[in-house]
Amino acid sequence: MPIYEYICPQCNGRFQKLVRGFHNPEGLACPRCGNTEVSRAISRFAAPKSEEARLDSLADPATFAGLDENDPHSIARWAKKMGKELGEEVGEDWDEMVDQMLEEEMSGKGGDSDAGAGGQTDDLGWG
Repeated sequence: MPIYEYICPQCNGRFQKLVRGFHNPEGLACPRCGNTEVSRAISRFAAPKSEEARLDSLADPATFAGLDENDPHSIARWAKKMGKELGEEVGEDWDEMVDQMLEEEMSGKGGDSDAGAGGQTDDLGWG
């Protein structure tokens, strides 16, 4: 049984209806205003991308439009967008990890100093 989307020209409302068979049901009315002159809409759909298409979209310079490397919020938005593009490959908790890194950066806990605690470094020069 398909689910069809309908548009009401009177109130500009959109609604869905589970339909038996592949024809418009009799007596269909807009749930908002009761108008019976509704028309079936073209439903949105998603098409999966190949791995090659996803990587090509990541390489597009437009991906970096509006990115401000000095603004942690801008970097977080970009990282979340990249995570969505990569899908399952980055893991389910990608957005949470990005939010945690943003919180740490905004609170000053970000680890970008050259030395460890007390300003000392180990034998290899690492903090």
